[in-house]
Amino acid sequence: MQVNVFVVGQNEGFVVAPCGAPLPGDEMDALGEVRFGWSVDSDHVVPKLDWMGIVKDIDARGYSIVPHGDVGGLLGLPQHELGAVYPERHMRIAA
Repeated sequence: MQVNVFVVGQNEGFVVAPCGAPLPGDEMDALGEVRFGWSVDSDHVVPKLDWMGIVKDIDARGYSIVPHGDVGGLLGLPQHELGAVYPERHMRIAA
């Protein structure tokens, strides 16, 4: 699932929502300043979060709130780890 990650306040937390989905204004106003941070494919992130819980939140209300300390689970895999995820794309071609 392609998601947008929004930063709440001064990196106090994050709101995760499907790309292109509008955030509910009243609920975001209650959080304070919410600004776009980045987009990521949830299939290509470091498995440090309960993504099933995030998906359940998104299904129920259209977004999920993630605490500040869980930012590592919202980031994409480092480039050097992509070979392990997609070995066929990183095989050396024989000359």
